[in-house]
Amino acid sequence: MKKLILSKDLELDREKQYILKDFCKYCISFLKIESPVKIYVVDDRQSHGIKTTAYYDRSDKIIKVYGKNRALVDICRSICHELVHCSQDEKGLLVGVIQDAGGEIEDEANARAGEVIKRFAKSSDHRKAIYESMILESAARRSIF
Repeated sequence: MKKLILSKDLELDREKQYILKDFCKYCISFLKIESPVKIYVVDDRQSHGIKTTAYYDRSDKIIKVYGKNRALVDICRSICHELVHCSQDEKGLLVGVIQDAGGEIEDEANARAGEVIKRFAKSSDHRKAIYESMILESAARRSIF
């Protein structure tokens, strides 16, 4: 099973929650991930063991992303980065200790996350709302009419 769990204290409105869910489905499909994976977007680093912005736990197939006070596109980039690691894991590429900066594994995760974000944003008008300014622009247009 693939599941997205959002901390309530993130105070994400329904539109942003929908975009995150849609984005996760898109990434999983695009990256052809078969494993059951749980994705947590949380409001507290310390209680979830997050040292930077996110991590992927190979043993439990769990992704945890820090989402408090971050732009939606940045949360999505972190989610996708970790999903790339999940994909690498399925392919048997995550062996031993992985560098947390630089190196083939980390460089691929960074590059693929950027690629997937752009593809998702271009895939339809609704999905372009991943960028905060577009959400605000869209909301302003709706309130005028």
